[in-house]
Amino acid sequence: MPIKKAASAIAHLVSAGAGLTYAWFVSQSALMQTGLQFIAPVLVIMLVHLIWLTLSGDLSPGFSNVVFRRCAQTAIGMAATIFLASMVAPQPANAAGSDIVMVAATVVFCVAVIAIVGGLVALIFYGIFKGVSAAFKKSDANDPESRLYDFGSLTSAGILLVFFSLEGHPESYAFDGHNTVTAIQLIDAAPDQVWRTMETATSPDFPLPSILSSFPRPTQVIVDEGTDLGAMRQVEFAGREGSGSLTLQVTDRTDASATFTVLSDTSPYADWVSHQSIIYRAIPEEGGTRLSVTLNYERRLAPAWFFSPVTQGATFLAANVLARDVKARAES
Repeated sequence: MPIKKAASAIAHLVSAGAGLTYAWFVSQSALMQTGLQFIAPVLVIMLVHLIWLTLSGDLSPGFSNVVFRRCAQTAIGMAATIFLASMVAPQPANAAGSDIVMVAATVVFCVAVIAIVGGLVALIFYGIFKGVSAAFKKSDANDPESRLYDFGSLTSAGILLVFFSLEGHPESYAFDGHNTVTAIQLIDAAPDQVWRTMETATSPDFPLPSILSSFPRPTQVIVDEGTDLGAMRQVEFAGREGSGSLTLQVTDRTDASATFTVLSDTSPYADWVSHQSIIYRAIPEEGGTRLSVTLNYERRLAPAWFFSPVTQGATFLAANVLARDVKARAES
């Protein structure tokens, strides 16, 4: 029994290593934003477990359920382990300028996302095929059709994983990533005071939501020409993936609104989210101003079912930080 448990543990380690190695190579290619990086590793893990059972001579009837179960166990265990590791990985401010530490932190963070998505996919697939197996379970395990079911279910799972892995390819299929979020703050100040406050951009003095700690943060405003039509604003960002800047220009201006259109984005955000514009609206309210900050962006990562809510939530928090910063400065 201890030998069997040790062999099972080795199988999990080997399959997890194969899945992450595959994902790492994909992350270095032009396919990094597609499902081939985030879903296909589950297919690799499943194949490794199937090969392991074959070499071990354990392809007895019902082996497909064993493969699905082990695949789910590997993916969930991998996700939990790497997620915990990413929580303690150093932030850029704590990296002390060490390139090795920065690279390690980046790898851990990216792998954590891959592992979490893969773990969810594996768990979903295991639940589906476990349910199908229970519904069509053969009373005679030695029936040749039982083995046929095993191969059929594994083939079906493989086809579905390949299909979902192709998401993000324009030539195959990709869900629309365009989206908009709006954050609103009521400010105890007149609109004129709010607009004077927005003439300059600063780093917020209040604590940021902890979920944003893993995302690149603004470090300084390089260019700041106000909110008049044609004014430029350039903000530098830094994060685990490096540094860069977001360059915006006021392309539309009315008494109640100002639209900052993104001209270029070399920030670490660029591979995840393509920012389109930021629209500030200051509407007079009784005793103050209702400020809304709208961010228009395009999600660049697949699968959509995971990254759409993640990017929307993070983008809303970012918009709310901008609105809260204006409120705090205008009321002070």
